[in-house]
Amino acid sequence: MLQRRFLYALALSCSLAGCGGGGGSDNTKPDLPPTPPAPKMEPLQVLVPAYFYPLPGSPWEQLTRSAQAAPQVTITAIVNPSNGSGNKAEAPIEQALAAFTQAGGKVLGYVPTGYGKRSAAEVRQHIERYFTFYGRARFSGFFLDEMSATSAQLAYYQGLYQDIKAIDAQLQVVGNPGTTPISGYAGVADTLVTFEGQASAYAAFQAQPWLYQYSNRKQAMLVHDAAGCADMQSAVRTAASSAHRMGAVYVTHRHFDYPTQTGNPWAGLPTYWDSLVATVDALNQGRALPGC
Repeated sequence: MLQRRFLYALALSCSLAGCGGGGGSDNTKPDLPPTPPAPKMEPLQVLVPAYFYPLPGSPWEQLTRSAQAAPQVTITAIVNPSNGSGNKAEAPIEQALAAFTQAGGKVLGYVPTGYGKRSAAEVRQHIERYFTFYGRARFSGFFLDEMSATSAQLAYYQGLYQDIKAIDAQLQVVGNPGTTPISGYAGVADTLVTFEGQASAYAAFQAQPWLYQYSNRKQAMLVHDAAGCADMQSAVRTAASSAHRMGAVYVTHRHFDYPTQTGNPWAGLPTYWDSLVATVDALNQGRALPGC
């Protein structure tokens, strides 16, 4: 406020006494480079932490039905046999992945990174085992969980990203710091989970300015404790806004309690799963949201 008053006084004195040199004052403002517009929003996708075993009647069957019934909505499932690839191929998982991908779904292999403390060699072993056990064709990429968000581990994740892209440049790398990392992480993942937490906390989430220069494909969110369908729709609508710029979403009613570290929000699909897919479809098509 003090600075504004000083500038006003200076401007007033200049207008009364005359400022500048030569034959008169030049009020032309210097040309400033325009702020580039944010990239066009791409259709919203669904990213499912499918951390449930594919027994008969399991949520994997529901995922497959949804992929088949709504091919216009990209549904990507993160498979997690045993906190990673596991040590052997399992026929139920193989069958579930085959059915889901044949229906049009996409699969990411879950790979824990221990916030940069797990050796890069061990991470590569997880990736190689996924291909060995279930075949390269089943995987669209990998989900690097427990991702750090600070500069200390940036080089580690750059190396992992380069390793995966060296296998196949088309493999998608999704990193999960669960929060917004420093901007350097834009170069270590195609998509970053910049929010993982309760729906009540997501209502206050704000995208960091550096994210606006990228496609909304750069961001995803994983929200739990959204009690009902209306809460889910509120979270998805917020995610799809130009202010939040999320490219992939997942919302569930399932609970996780942070103080006690109890509960598993990814143990099954939400009760409103079909409405979640329909809501994403409606937003992509510019239609009114379906009733809950």
